[in-house]
Amino acid sequence: PQYTTAVEKARSSEALTLMSSIRNAAERYRLQKDEWPTSFNMLDVEIPKVPGSSSYGGKNFTLTMGAPRGATGNTFVIVASRNITKDKYALKTVMVEDATTGTISATRCCVSSSSLTASCVSFMTRGVEKYCSAITSGKNSDF
Repeated sequence: PQYTTAVEKARSSEALTLMSSIRNAAERYRLQKDEWPTSFNMLDVEIPKVPGSSSYGGKNFTLTMGAPRGATGNTFVIVASRNITKDKYALKTVMVEDATTGTISATRCCVSSSSLTASCVSFMTRGVEKYCSAITSGKNSDF
């Protein structure tokens, strides 16, 4: 079990690196255009496609991004989803622009839902919890 979680933590670094690039590019786009990007093609960084698929991501994760349904125009979410046999978890970056100051803050979390919601609160199954705990060093958010 320790080996499995150590390997999963190493694999998650690929997703976290891609998510950081997307976050910075999405923030630049927002500041330039006064709107969030609606596709990876709009970003000024190249995001790889999942081998053999039209989805974006890497060898271990599938990436999605967008404004959460029903959210105000100041929220943007980046999700890296990971399927492991019967378990599934997602790493999320939730970006929120302060309407008064224009500053953008971001929170990262590991959750069991891969939906584009702005929530970092999610019920976790035992299998998912162990992966998230390994990746985030026991924290749920801001890792």
